[in-house]
Amino acid sequence: MSSVTATNERMPGGLSAEAWDRLAGRNFYSSAGWLSYCETEYGGETGAVVVDRGGEPACAVPFAEVGDRLLWTYRWHDVLTAHGLPAPPPRGILVGPREGYQTHVLSPPGPAPTTAELEQLVAQLRELQTKGGDPAEQRGCVAMYVTTPDALALQRAGAPATPVLLFADAWVEVPEGGWAAWEASLSSHRRSNMHRDVRRFGAAGYHVEHLPLAECWDRLGEMAAASQAKYGHDADPEEERRALHHHVTCMGDAARVAVCRIGDGEPTGFCLYYVWADTVFIRWSGFDYDRLVGASEYFNLVLYAQLELVSSLGLRWVHAAPGSTETKALRGAELRPLWLVDLAEDSVLAGASTEIRGHNARGYELLKADRQTAGAIADPEEWEVFL
Repeated sequence: MSSVTATNERMPGGLSAEAWDRLAGRNFYSSAGWLSYCETEYGGETGAVVVDRGGEPACAVPFAEVGDRLLWTYRWHDVLTAHGLPAPPPRGILVGPREGYQTHVLSPPGPAPTTAELEQLVAQLRELQTKGGDPAEQRGCVAMYVTTPDALALQRAGAPATPVLLFADAWVEVPEGGWAAWEASLSSHRRSNMHRDVRRFGAAGYHVEHLPLAECWDRLGEMAAASQAKYGHDADPEEERRALHHHVTCMGDAARVAVCRIGDGEPTGFCLYYVWADTVFIRWSGFDYDRLVGASEYFNLVLYAQLELVSSLGLRWVHAAPGSTETKALRGAELRPLWLVDLAEDSVLAGASTEIRGHNARGYELLKADRQTAGAIADPEEWEVFL
C-alpha cells in the first residue's frame, strides 16, 4: 500500500506534512498530498488556519482564495442561486479543499476542540475574508461539503446561518469477514442485483487490473472527457490528461487505477482511487462508451472491484462519493448528508432559515420517498437536525 506525501516539505500553517497528516487522520481529502494536488491543479493562494493549545495544534482547516477557477460544484454563489436561495459574493475564502467533496474541521486524537478554540478558528477565517482581494469587493467565507458533526461545531463557533443541504454522500461498509460478509449484509433483492451485475461482466469476458496511474495516465484522457460529456460538462481530452498527470506528479505511486478490458484489448474504462487509513476513496472514472457491451461495467469497475480490494487489504470502507445516489444505495451504500456552511459574520443566509430548512426538507423527503434510498439513510438525525 503506497503512502501519500506532499510535494512541499511544509504545509501552510507552518506544520510539516507529517504533522498535518496526523491532524487529517482518516480524512484523505484533507491530507497534505491531496491539498498539494489541489494547489497544483487550480493555482491561486492557499493556506491553513491552525489554532494551538499549549504549543500543539488543537484544530485546523485548509482554505483557498477563490475566483473563477473552480469546479462548478464548488461555486457557492451559482449553487445557492440555482436553489433559489440567497448567495454570498462569488469570490472570497473557500474553507476546505477545492476538490473531493469532503471538508472537515481537523483535530488530533484526544479531547475535541473547545468552543473557544473553534471560535478562534472562525475568527481567523473571517479576518482572511476581510483582508484579502480588492478592498472594494464584497467577499464570502464559505465551507462546502461539511459533515453534520462539523456543521454543528461551526454553528457553535458562531456560523450565523442554517447549513444548506448539498449532496447525499455514499459510503459502503465492508464488515469483518470481507466480501462474503458484505454480500451477506445485502437484502436478497440487492444481492440478486449484484450477482446479475457480476455475472454479466464475467460473461462478456471482462477482467479488472489494478495499476499505478503513472503507467497509463496518458491513455485515459479521452475516456475521462467522455464521462464528463455524458453528464453535460464540456471537457477536452488534453485538459483531462493534464489533470491526470497532476495526480501522478503530486501523489506518486499512491495514485492508482483499476482498468477493465476484454482479453488483451485496450481498456474500456478506468477508476482512479486512493487507499488511505481504513478506506478506499474513489476519485474519478471514465469509459469509452462506444466500446462498452452493456455488462454493468460501471458498477463492476467502480464499486465491486473496490470492495474486493478493501476486502483483500483488510480495510473497512469504500467512499463512493456523491452522485448516482439511487443506484449506489441499491448496491449497499449508506447515505450521509453534506452541507454548505456560511461563516461570514454578516451572512446573507442568516435571515433565510425558513427557506433553507424548506430546501433541506425537500431533499431529505425525496430520499425517504424513494424505496431505493429510504433504507440507505444511515442516521436520520444527521439529516433532521437542519430541517
